[in-house]
Amino acid sequence: MLERHLQIIKEFAPEEIVCYGIGSPFSSVSQWQLALILEINSVFKLHLWAFDPVTTVVDAEALEQLGICIIPENEQAKRKALKKTLFFMPHCEQFLYENVVAANWSTDLLDRVMVVGNRFSGYKEAQGAKEFADRSPHLSRLIDSLTVAEFPNERVLKLRHSFNL
Repeated sequence: MLERHLQIIKEFAPEEIVCYGIGSPFSSVSQWQLALILEINSVFKLHLWAFDPVTTVVDAEALEQLGICIIPENEQAKRKALKKTLFFMPHCEQFLYENVVAANWSTDLLDRVMVVGNRFSGYKEAQGAKEFADRSPHLSRLIDSLTVAEFPNERVLKLRHSFNL
């Protein structure tokens, strides 16, 4: 299962990984998410950055022990991809995905962005096209041109809560 997804990430060839919304490494949901990003990074051995507003000092120390650097302030997911960046954002709110795309709204920058996270079409289906476009104008303009590689639900059913499947 993961091999196909790793191949897609390899083809993108990220130069850094930014994790938003990873939560506390002491919660079981976050532990599954951390296991996945650490497994992905075991292939690439890239610099890992993370931010979550719920991160405590103890959480930050634990993440740093895992080789993850804490982003010191809340960027609201508005980081520009100055190099090819894998944004790892499982369980994030819709506005954070919109912020990543809006912050990188140019051909040069969007070509440097890959997101591992929720299915954007799920938001559109739940809200309807107009509300989705109102809430996420950049995502709505981009959604039909995205390449999506979903995790197969039947294989990870017990992990659905960790990855919004």
